[in-house]
Amino acid sequence: MPRQCVRSGRRVATRGKRAVSGATEGGKCLPVVAHFVSSYLFRTGSWIHSPLVNMTRHTPIVVTEQTENLDVFPFSRLYAYRDLGNARKVWLGLRGRRRHGLRPVFFTRVLRRQRACLIHAHFGPTGAEMLDVRRAVGLPMVTSFYGSDATQLARDPVWRERYRRLFTEGDAFLAEGTAMRRTLLALGCPPEKVIVHRLGVPLNTLPFAVRRPDASGVVKILIAGTFREKKGIPDALRAVYRVRRRHPGLQVTLIGDSTGKVGDEEEKREILALVDQPSSAVNWVGFQPYSVFQKLLLEHHIFLSPSVTARDGDSEGGAPVSIIEAAATGMPVVASTHADIPEVVVDGESALLSPERDVDALAQNLERLVTEPHVWEPMGRRGRAHVERHHDAKVQAGRLEDIYAALLGPGR
Repeated sequence: MPRQCVRSGRRVATRGKRAVSGATEGGKCLPVVAHFVSSYLFRTGSWIHSPLVNMTRHTPIVVTEQTENLDVFPFSRLYAYRDLGNARKVWLGLRGRRRHGLRPVFFTRVLRRQRACLIHAHFGPTGAEMLDVRRAVGLPMVTSFYGSDATQLARDPVWRERYRRLFTEGDAFLAEGTAMRRTLLALGCPPEKVIVHRLGVPLNTLPFAVRRPDASGVVKILIAGTFREKKGIPDALRAVYRVRRRHPGLQVTLIGDSTGKVGDEEEKREILALVDQPSSAVNWVGFQPYSVFQKLLLEHHIFLSPSVTARDGDSEGGAPVSIIEAAATGMPVVASTHADIPEVVVDGESALLSPERDVDALAQNLERLVTEPHVWEPMGRRGRAHVERHHDAKVQAGRLEDIYAALLGPGR
């Protein structure tokens, strides 16, 4: 049965409580889009937060298992299963006539009470897990793939089978770029269902700054990423050490750490062994809040991010959003030709790219920028212009709303 949109007022539902309203535009009810993400919101999830706060033609709500980092990514229309008390869960069980597996009951109830018109699942596994809920409420569903969900996870035959069902029953699938699109097609997703939708970054909080060398001769390099093989951080550090032998003024800030996942701790040991080398000039600061990352972007000259395909198949899928953010501030980028990185920068104009795992080529590109600081400003300006054209969060939110509107049909 078609769902009706929420008639709006100013109040909003918060974290599992009963909904009161959505939003209006000129007195017209705006369609409610329910965004599903397993945890709202992991510390690197700025690219999920951006469209939520930039939509103007739809009312977004978030439905999630649990909440975290709400001080960094505030959002009010939020419904979290783990926020329910035991009494509420018992009540849900009675309503759903079940004692276990209450999440689908909770999710279905939220969708119905909020009069959602469309589901947007973030990450492939979330889309697969939402299929029965989608069927129960009869709503169209968009699923966004972002990286390991389309690469590493898809190696598992169980998930390949789940994805087959998802591709059959889902209505649209969003890929960050053409490399990600090819990956989804190789998994069996129908071509007519795959839409390239580029991620946006908040340009208002990423101001452009001309990069010029310090009078002291120090060149500041920023590396940022989870300590995971696909980030290529050991290659980045090895390239820095090779260049630093001839240019001792190099200084590196390393943002990131292990999340404790399988393989991350091994990667961390390798990274820290490199960081702890004598005269490494690497300042490892661990994970940092998004606001600190934004500040550090403006304090460095070059962004270094040589992603690789991991041995277990893990991949960026698209491209690290940190590269887009760095380019937005006018920082020249040294990276790899991995996945969709060649689409978020312009090789030879805003960035210098080398093949994956080619430390020699990576070091050559880094040394070129270190020895030619006069190219920093023009490269930075081209990078900013490229991001403004393709990755402005406000513009991309509008393009995402165009996708929603096409799925909902005329008048919705």
